[in-house]
Amino acid sequence: MEVLRLAGLTHLQSLNVRELSAIAPYAAEVSIPAGRRVLLDGPFAQDLVLVVGGRGSVRCAGETVAEFGPGDVFGTLAPPRTAYPMATVTALGVLRLITFSTHDIRLLRHTAPDALRALLDACVEPAPQREAALAHATAA
Repeated sequence: MEVLRLAGLTHLQSLNVRELSAIAPYAAEVSIPAGRRVLLDGPFAQDLVLVVGGRGSVRCAGETVAEFGPGDVFGTLAPPRTAYPMATVTALGVLRLITFSTHDIRLLRHTAPDALRALLDACVEPAPQREAALAHATAA
C-alpha cells in the first residue's frame, strides 16, 4: 500500500513517515460487499482491521450492540479496548478496510518494532461512536 494513502487515514495520522513506510508493505486494502460477515467466521478473524469507509453492524449473542464506521478498529489483533471478542461484524453497505494479518504483525514485530508499537498505539485511540456504543452495551 502507498505511504501517502496510509498517511491520509484518520487512524494513522500520529505516525511519522518512517513508521508509515515500515508498515505500508504489510497493509492490505479490501472492499467488502453489503451483507457479508467479516469477523469470527470471516477471513479477517485473526487480523487487525481498520475501517476506512462504510459501516458495519456488530452483533453479540444475536443482538446488535454497535456499529463500526470510519475511524473504528476491530479484530482479534486489535487492542483489547477496541475489540468485541465474541462478535460478528456484517457489512451494512460496501465496507472499506485496511488489514494487517497475524503473520504481518509478527514480521513487523521483528523488522520494525517501533513502527508496530506506533500502529497499535494509534489503534487504541477511541472513536467517539465506539465509546458510546460500548458504554451502552455494558450498561445494559
